[in-house]
Amino acid sequence: MSILINPLLAWAIHPADQGNIEYIDGLQNESHTLPYEDQVITRPFLVDPKTKNPVLVRVVEIREILETRGHTLVVVVTRADRHH
Repeated sequence: MSILINPLLAWAIHPADQGNIEYIDGLQNESHTLPYEDQVITRPFLVDPKTKNPVLVRVVEIREILETRGHTLVVVVTRADRHH
């Protein structure tokens, strides 16, 4: 187990849902806690591209990327109303 101190958090949309979820830059803040895999969540920056309303997403994977400048956790999401 590795303990991450102040990791960067990035969000990625699963390839099957490209065009079905839009990420709005600038709406993420530190009050948004780190989700866990298979959790269904809403975030104000993950929206329906047509309505711009937040959508339910399922966390399908959390990847840890080790870089020389620090750690990044990438949260991969898909629409919760889809079955993959």
